[in-house]
Amino acid sequence: MPRLLLGLVLAALSVTGFAATFIFGGALTKGYGVSPEMLSFLRFAIAGTTMLTVGSVTAHGRKKLGSPSRRDWLSMLWLAPVGTAIMAWCVFMGCARVSTANASMADALTPLMIFVADALVRRHVDGRGLIGLLCGLIGALLVIQIVHSGGLALEAYSSGDVYILLSAAVWGVYTVCGRELNCRLGSSVFTTWTMLLGAAMMGAVCLFGDFAWPATPRAWLLTMGLGFVSTLMPFWTWNAAQKFLPISTLAMTAYFTPVIAVALGVVFLGEGVTPLQWLGTGFVIASALVETRR
Repeated sequence: MPRLLLGLVLAALSVTGFAATFIFGGALTKGYGVSPEMLSFLRFAIAGTTMLTVGSVTAHGRKKLGSPSRRDWLSMLWLAPVGTAIMAWCVFMGCARVSTANASMADALTPLMIFVADALVRRHVDGRGLIGLLCGLIGALLVIQIVHSGGLALEAYSSGDVYILLSAAVWGVYTVCGRELNCRLGSSVFTTWTMLLGAAMMGAVCLFGDFAWPATPRAWLLTMGLGFVSTLMPFWTWNAAQKFLPISTLAMTAYFTPVIAVALGVVFLGEGVTPLQWLGTGFVIASALVETRR
């Protein structure tokens, strides 16, 4: 039980941090005109450099950071851009093109994408887990008001929705295919190097284009918030939680990201909550409880 509780606490911190990504991303891309490519580079450069600095303080930390083998490096060379640079770029491209509700579809789709990726890797489908997964998806769509009393609110055939779908898909690949390496190397080592490798990839891309940097102190403040609150904390805690939770349970926690986002809107922005959003929250909580008990 203590392991399960610790895993759930780590997952809760992760989804809370991820819930703020779309707020930071939407403000920086739409309000301050920062390029998605530049944001993808900066968030991982800030978070990865911080983790590397902290990890290098002690001799034990430096030894751990130097522990990956050649085979591990080869795995991280493709996992890093998939789970960091490409995923973040897709998220910010979506934030720049669609509403925050549509952008948060990434978190509503993440558990389903992880389920699909895990099924393809293990070649096994858990029917009971799929039922709980779909109930949670319905709840998440109700919470973010994609599904409402008038029907569907999707921005049909929008390129932004395609980017959001891709971001959820590549995150599922990163989580499932990187799970063994993450648990073996440790979440701090795995997170540090995948972040820095992702930042290096996007940094190379930024050298060959005219991409907009944050241009004001407020934009830089938001970028730092993105780097620490919505990158360093959620990435590390998500990877750390994999040591304590089955992947199906961890995936299910992603449904709470839109729930938390709505709660933050109520507390800090004075937004209201509709009866259907309460119903959706009930669906999400029920599916998570069933999955955790299972």
